[in-house]
Amino acid sequence: QRQKYLYLKSGIYSLPLNLFILTVALTHCVYGFNFYQNLKFAHKFESSKQDSANDRWIEQRLNNFDSANVHTWKQRYFANNQFSTPNGPVFLSIGGEGPAGSIWMTKGHWVTMAKQTGAMLFMIEHRFYGKSHPTPDASLESLSVLSSEQALADIANFITNITAEYKLAGRKWIVFGGSYSGSLAIWARYKYPHLISGAVSASAPLHPIVNFDGYQEVVQRSLQTLGSPKCVQNLANATTEITSLMKTTAGRKILTSEFNLCHALSDDVLDNQYFQESVAGSIQDVVQYNRDNMHFEGHGPAFNISYICHILDDVNLGSPLKRYAEINRLTLKESNVSCLDSSYQKFVSDTKATSWDKATGMRQWLYQTCTEFGWFQSSDSTHQPFKGFPLKFSIQQCQDIFGIPSEIIYKGVQRSTENYGGLSVAGLVTNVTLYNGLIDPWSDVSYMAGTDVGIVSLIVPNTAHCAIMYPASDKDSIYLKKARLDVENAVKEWLGM
Repeated sequence: QRQKYLYLKSGIYSLPLNLFILTVALTHCVYGFNFYQNLKFAHKFESSKQDSANDRWIEQRLNNFDSANVHTWKQRYFANNQFSTPNGPVFLSIGGEGPAGSIWMTKGHWVTMAKQTGAMLFMIEHRFYGKSHPTPDASLESLSVLSSEQALADIANFITNITAEYKLAGRKWIVFGGSYSGSLAIWARYKYPHLISGAVSASAPLHPIVNFDGYQEVVQRSLQTLGSPKCVQNLANATTEITSLMKTTAGRKILTSEFNLCHALSDDVLDNQYFQESVAGSIQDVVQYNRDNMHFEGHGPAFNISYICHILDDVNLGSPLKRYAEINRLTLKESNVSCLDSSYQKFVSDTKATSWDKATGMRQWLYQTCTEFGWFQSSDSTHQPFKGFPLKFSIQQCQDIFGIPSEIIYKGVQRSTENYGGLSVAGLVTNVTLYNGLIDPWSDVSYMAGTDVGIVSLIVPNTAHCAIMYPASDKDSIYLKKARLDVENAVKEWLGM
């Protein structure tokens, strides 16, 4: 049970330590919440409709670590006892950096397991996201009580009080999550083993790092694996051409036209960096969510790696730049967006908005990355096709939006590593499964190695971010299907079934 499995065409193998540590590398699977399509620039972070189906509320402490602070607030959660049996377990889906969604109370792999085990289902929304507003606004002062540590304490308090309210004493709790909330699931099992009997996690980043330049390296490898080496070269040629065109007024006019920008591209360095990162996001999103099954929830990339590489390799569409611009055009059309905004100052202004009707989740998550995790997806690596958005660009955002200097960012990342153990947490826990898809860029900061540890690491080729969490599909590979079965068997073993 305490091994790593790699699902390959030739079968299932136990692998030696470090054999598949990725040498290359958020904002985002959907498990009861809208996970970010891109770490920093997810203009689709929050659902346009605030889900209100069967909202329930629990009182939480504003500051879990200050006993003198008596302020409380109401946190949103969902419940489903449809599959619950008297002696069955309790499953808790942990919310992440987006609103909770009630559709997940009846859909997804965890629901399949609930039916098998007679589980009661709960889903808790992360503080400061969705409708869970602990403070009157999202000002910098208010955000001082936004952290993963506070969220974990919320989870512990939730379990304690819900156990009493719903008369669940004696029933084992299993937590679930994906990406950031997958990290929370593992950390919750680590911090509160007396409350939580096991954790099912997907695509969880466990290694806080300021410069996450490996993200783009995994994007390149995934494009090469499922697309073509020529596809990567054409993309690199297009980004080189962008860099050249940005140097002249005439060149910037061409970029404004080709990429359908909302306003003329200026010669401002920050505008240029913002533009290049935004355009790169159209490729990154497709790679991160390639052929997943998130469409049941009403959104998700319409394209896959094969499709975008077909466009990048199609000489009939013109130069590599024109092909790159075509992908941008199709992305805008799919997102029902009329143009691409390239104004860094507008981005900063929008993200500095603190009222709850304007703070869409992007502000809150950027604050967490600036104070806890880093994970800034720069173009600094030479082993990837993008250009123009170095680490200093992300650090500049922390300064411009929150007044957080680089030294605080590095100290925050160091503190998170000290607090949760980084990848070492794999040897400090038991009863944990962790799925990772090999084409997912986030796998580079997840746990991908080791045989004699408490995390059962399930690594599946050609699968995307959090793919194991979605409802099963006939298009799922036999390796993804096998990984789901292994999770089911592990959970049953934890429960003594």
